Amino acid sequence: MKDLDENTALAVLFANTRRKRRTTDLISVAEACHYLKGLYRSQRAVAEKVGLSSEMIREFLALRSLPGEIKSMVRAREIDRLDVAYRIAMIRDPARQLDMAKKVATEPTKDVRDIARLLGATDLSVEESRERVRESKFKGLHIFVIDFDDEEYRTISARAQSLRVKPAEVVQRAILDWLKSPNAGDSG
Repeated sequence: MKDLDENTALAVLFANTRRKRRTTDLISVAEACHYLKGLYRSQRAVAEKVGLSSEMIREFLALRSLPGEIKSMVRAREIDRLDVAYRIAMIRDPARQLDMAKKVATEPTKDVRDIARLLGATDLSVEESRERVRESKFKGLHIFVIDFDDEEYRTISARAQSLRVKPAEVVQRAILDWLKSPNAGDSG
């Protein structure tokens, strides 16, 4: 996207994340996110400014790492769903990324479940998956695994749905609120 300034970047995000139909391709939206992240110094600040989750901003920013050929497919809107483009961006092997992008672009159905099945097909073991997560960690990103029972997870999911955020963000907010409380860290 050429000639970005703060107002233009904000307009791109507002116009293309608040409506059912986007008028701009995902790569251009990702570039607007990147510009604002540089201006505001963090994903969280961008998310707060535009009223989106930090997770969604992170997903847009991840699209910037796609190889040129796949970016062209996204710009041409052959791949036009953020969740799909993000899943492709998370594939480590560029050849596999391209293969998946071509499969998604030529998939006769655009049903989300079918595409998720296509992208989810993998031969990785649990250990290989964990290793890939460790390898792909961004600097400053820390990953914790918290085991919730079904009832706890349903409660978190319901809260996330009411706030229109992802369940992980509800947990993150709760932890941050707890850390700010005067009794945080007391074992008593």
